[in-house]
Amino acid sequence: MKSVFVGALLLGIAQLSAAQGPQPSDQACAFTVSELEGALGAKLEAGRGSEMVFSGGKQLTCTYRGRGLVSVLLTQMRMDNPKVAQESYDRFKAGTMEPIAGDKDKARWQLGQGDLTNVTLHYLRSGTDYQVRVSGINSKDDRAVDSMRARVLTLRRLP
Repeated sequence: MKSVFVGALLLGIAQLSAAQGPQPSDQACAFTVSELEGALGAKLEAGRGSEMVFSGGKQLTCTYRGRGLVSVLLTQMRMDNPKVAQESYDRFKAGTMEPIAGDKDKARWQLGQGDLTNVTLHYLRSGTDYQVRVSGINSKDDRAVDSMRARVLTLRRLP
C-alpha cells in the first residue's frame, strides 16, 4: 500500500512539474513565415512556439529556423501589470542598448551580448516586451548588420 501511495505521489509531482514548464503555443508565432521571409530576405521554416506562465504574466517564444545559422526568435514577455512591464523594460541591460531615435515604442537595438551573430530589436507595447532576434548575421560586418536592421524595421509591430 505504501509503494502505491509513493508511486501516485511521484506521478502527481511529475505531472505538476510538466504543467509548469513551457507548453506548445500557437499564439507565440505571431508572424507568418511569408511575412518574415518577405521582410528579412531569408528562407525560413514554420515557427515552433511555446508558452510559459509565471506569476505576473507569461512568456511566448517562437523560433523560425532557416538555412545554416539563420533563424528568427520572437519573444513576447506579457506582464499582467503594464507598470511592471515598463519598469522591467527600462532595467533590462543584457549587453548595451542603443535607442532608435524618435521611435514611438522606445525601440532599441541590443548590442554586445557576447554573441557575434545576432541583430536584436526590443520594443514595448501594451504591457508586452517584444524581442525580435535574427541570428546568422556577422556582427563584425557593418553593412550586413545595417542591412538586416533596416529589414527588421520593416516588420509590422505586434499589438
